[in-house]
Amino acid sequence: MRIERLILEDFRNFTRAELLPAPGVNVIYGNNAQGKTNLMEALYLLTGQRSFRSSRESDLVRFGQSQGTIEADFFAGGRSQNVRMVLGGGKKTVSFNELPVQPSELTGRYFAVVFSPTELSLVKEGPAQRRAFLDSAISQVMPRYLKTLAAMNRALSQRNTVLGDMGRFAGLEGMLEVWDRSFAKMAYSVIHARRRYIRRLSPKAAEVYKGISGGREELTVAYQCTIPGDWDAMTQQEGEQAVLEALAANRGEDLRLGFTGVGPHRDDMDLRIDGISARSFGSQGQQRSCALALKLAECGVIEEIAGERPIILLDDVLSELDKKRRDYFLSDIHGGQVFLTCCDSGSIRGVTRGMTIRVDRGELRSRRVTEGRAGGKKGKEESKDVPASGTGYSGENQ
Repeated sequence: MRIERLILEDFRNFTRAELLPAPGVNVIYGNNAQGKTNLMEALYLLTGQRSFRSSRESDLVRFGQSQGTIEADFFAGGRSQNVRMVLGGGKKTVSFNELPVQPSELTGRYFAVVFSPTELSLVKEGPAQRRAFLDSAISQVMPRYLKTLAAMNRALSQRNTVLGDMGRFAGLEGMLEVWDRSFAKMAYSVIHARRRYIRRLSPKAAEVYKGISGGREELTVAYQCTIPGDWDAMTQQEGEQAVLEALAANRGEDLRLGFTGVGPHRDDMDLRIDGISARSFGSQGQQRSCALALKLAECGVIEEIAGERPIILLDDVLSELDKKRRDYFLSDIHGGQVFLTCCDSGSIRGVTRGMTIRVDRGELRSRRVTEGRAGGKKGKEESKDVPASGTGYSGENQ
């Protein structure tokens, strides 16, 4: 798939901006705090998922305005389509091909994978970040997974509330059993979906990592479940029973702590290089290579299942990589539409036939690269075709 046109109105520091990107590589450059990441954020929000930045949704609207808009024409499924998202008042109003839909309904229709400095740290951080990666990746190819995950989290929250109240009020054992059953049903579905996804992801990640390491190291990816059992052989009924038995066995500890200590919300993704934990013993370069392998493998799974090559968003990650990893990365993503940010377009060598987009205080100026390298001495950039425009706001939300 590819973006054909993007329009922003009162989004972050953009007053109004319109962009007609190239179908290949689009290099977004400019000084810090000018709006580069804001542009990437807008492109990602159209997946229907939460922003990859840790911010409140109220911050997405330009300072002093009541609402902001993101609109895109994109090509997918063999035809041009349109999505429009209006932000403001603590909610999102979305239309898809001019019909109103829920934001979650965009998932599975518009595909994008983001690489950011946070993503590069997912190997060395705690399990929560790896679970978030898994859940986000799964939901792109299985939209109903988000509803299952939300239902499990609601049951988990209710169970934790009952655990906290049992020390003060008698007769709550029956209520706890009700939430145990509800949690077990959803927990089985989440574990099953995660394990099935990792079976697709693992060989692709191993192949990418093998390329990055020059075949010298082997990456393995496995699901690390806090509930014991042969999950590959279990039926749904057996899986739910395994969750119930684990909850019963851990009830004393849960009552002491006041929260549920076993289940998908405590699971992890085990990453090993030549059989050794990448998180505990991997070098910084190895950990970054693992993260790149996982994200590139995610792109491969989307293309395999949905039949669409996702839009790739590289937000200030190339500077984090050495030349070898950067060159491999850029060669591996060839063929799809890519948006990448950097401070200087000249820092990107080897990118041909795309577009450079300068962001200055929320204002866009673009040039189409017609031959040679973007920012390179041999390159040629035409400025007569300017498919990006806009006016910016120099202030908050940058």
